Amino acid sequence: MTDIATLSAQVSGASALVTPFGAHLLSWRPTCHPDVLWLSSHAVLDGTRAIRGGIPLCLPWFGSPTDSPARPGEGASTHGFARTTPWTLLSSTQPADDAPASFSFELHHTGETSALYPHSFCARLDIAVGAELNMSLTLTNEDDHPFAIEAALHTYLRVGDVKDVTIEGLDGARYYDKVRERYAIQSGDVTFIGPTDRVYTSTHQVQVVDPKLGRRIIVDKNGSGSTIVWNPGSQGAATMSDVGEGEWQDFVCVETAAVRERALTLWPGHPHIMTQTLAVETLD
Repeated sequence: MTDIATLSAQVSGASALVTPFGAHLLSWRPTCHPDVLWLSSHAVLDGTRAIRGGIPLCLPWFGSPTDSPARPGEGASTHGFARTTPWTLLSSTQPADDAPASFSFELHHTGETSALYPHSFCARLDIAVGAELNMSLTLTNEDDHPFAIEAALHTYLRVGDVKDVTIEGLDGARYYDKVRERYAIQSGDVTFIGPTDRVYTSTHQVQVVDPKLGRRIIVDKNGSGSTIVWNPGSQGAATMSDVGEGEWQDFVCVETAAVRERALTLWPGHPHIMTQTLAVETLD
């Protein structure tokens, strides 16, 4: 049973499903394509924990609290609190013509009352749903001092079989390999043999080539210096209660992010905007 509220959009170019819980996009399906986003069959949708799949928002830190330059306080959980917090719906539009549908959400955090993250900020997420999916995350410092903040659009992309997928656009990029705990330089396209968890230093567009589904997913971005590529592999997925049997093969995460060395310093009066655009092409 789904207990969280959901909002749907249906326009000429696509359909989508989003929830105010975490301002979380659950589905985006362009016309004539399978859903571009993967959602686990075991995803918990009652508001008691983070949702596995879709596009979670990792904010104001990413990954383990002990590794984050945002320095969250004692008791902090992985990936920040934004993805498990209800956001305020500011507006939604369902146009009758060919224009995209849109959703806007906002989250205010008051640092004075939080031991986890003692800084005040506002996060706004704007989503435009059409033949392309456009997302814009605006972070505003509402405090009287600068502070470090991390953010990631933790995008789960549906694929036919991750073992057949290649990712173009990261050749020559430096990355931190969290599986092997070392830095390396990408040589050629990214392929998947075993668990993969890499934080690339990159501002470039990437393309996910999926021969089994016969499509290319284009991930373009602006305002972020990190691109994260992740798949847990069979052993990692076996430890996750919210990933179904064998489902690790059905997705790859390609995340628009500002983390680790590319974390943001947010200054009062200077909002920062991160954008991500997804598009799909049929392979020849």
